[in-house]
Amino acid sequence: MATVIQARPRQFVNTPAVERLAKRTLRYLNSGFSIHLRGPAGTGKTTLALHLADLIGRPMMIIFGDHELKSSDLIGNKNGYTRRKVVDNFIHSVVKIEDELKQNWTDARLTLACKEGFTLVYDEFNRSRPEVNNVLLSALEEKLLILPPGEGQSEYIRVNPNFRAIFTSNPEEYCGVHGTQDALLDRLVTINMPEPDEQTQQAILLQKTQIDPESALRIVQIVKSFRETVKQSIPASGHYAESAKHSSPLRSCLMIAKVSQEHNLLVEENNQDFREVCADVLLSRTNLEWDKAQEILNRFLDARVPIVSLAKDPVKDPIKEQKIPGENGLNQPEIVGGNSSSDGSSIPPGAEVNHSEPLSAEPLVVEEPNYDENGHKLDGRESQAGLKNGQALLNGKSSSLNLAKSFTQMRSPQEKDRDGEAEVYHYLEKSEGMRVSQISKALGLNRFETIDALRSLMKKGLLIQRDDRLYVASQDKLS
Repeated sequence: MATVIQARPRQFVNTPAVERLAKRTLRYLNSGFSIHLRGPAGTGKTTLALHLADLIGRPMMIIFGDHELKSSDLIGNKNGYTRRKVVDNFIHSVVKIEDELKQNWTDARLTLACKEGFTLVYDEFNRSRPEVNNVLLSALEEKLLILPPGEGQSEYIRVNPNFRAIFTSNPEEYCGVHGTQDALLDRLVTINMPEPDEQTQQAILLQKTQIDPESALRIVQIVKSFRETVKQSIPASGHYAESAKHSSPLRSCLMIAKVSQEHNLLVEENNQDFREVCADVLLSRTNLEWDKAQEILNRFLDARVPIVSLAKDPVKDPIKEQKIPGENGLNQPEIVGGNSSSDGSSIPPGAEVNHSEPLSAEPLVVEEPNYDENGHKLDGRESQAGLKNGQALLNGKSSSLNLAKSFTQMRSPQEKDRDGEAEVYHYLEKSEGMRVSQISKALGLNRFETIDALRSLMKKGLLIQRDDRLYVASQDKLS
């Protein structure tokens, strides 16, 4: 018994490129023609077919092509028997018996769709043997479906004017795919499905995995660039090149994005967990030897890692500092990369220096932010950190980490970006491993600010990631 369904594709992503393709395809369907969506695996042929069936607004029948499919699976077959026995004993001495045995005919999906005017979606129809699809020729052209002869049924069915057919297929180079007869292709309008552009792939990742836009775009670009790198590493003509040609990166992007989002993995080329996910998903799709594919992936990801100066000193402060002796014998912090004043003291880049009043040699300190036992920042009054005779007083210990905060008006934009890093670092220092979402909520930062700060601290070697939590690196680790 055939089941009728209503097409309702969930979370269909409609970008300008997809909208143009759907409008173009729907034009032929409204004119009464059947369409054929052809393209590599992963380009969204089946999803678009269901979306078009939903736009037509008629009930839908769906068939999946298979080598074992027979013509009877499309049009129907005789199924079971009906027996009728009548015993007539109206006259006592006469007994009349009538015994009738008749086969039952059951309509299949194609027959039911042609009778009722439903929309037929024949997914990957070229996986079925060509002779099986011969029954479609008369239905598409003459609008007449021919059935095998039988008792009590018509051998011809007039196709309902509302009947529409949508076919999808993979390239003939795929395994398990048969060639299609020219007579059938001549009755279809064939539309080649292109590989989704970056905007469409990014929108699909956002809709399906709820990952942030920046990470979604980075994943799309990584997968696309890696595929191009693999193509350059193999001969232009060969089995590997043909396999790479007839495939789409969309499913790979979805897998990487889903795992990264659900396990809070930083989408960074130098994040070991993220690199392992990329290797597991991408290497098996290259059709290369595993060692060679792994070497290509490692070189590719290493080339994308930005060159940064890693912190090698065994200190906890994310701002690299040096100590120079002051006039009174105390150590005065000097920010590396700053300018020097006339007396040799360090001035942050971009600072406006008043040469008439040299800075004092006294150590400049500020109040360290207070946190509760759970690592949350307290809302109490912050310490007063200002410049008075070159000094800032503090009720507590000195923290070189907050040195740049007392130069709020004298710092470059690069130094101001370190405020978030310092705040995140102190929070993690007070806690025992936190997720990205917990850090954002506790410090009142948005997800982008938190991820940027964590990336910078991890590049400097100050943080480590275990599973989905982040920890301050130990002294042994830093040294």
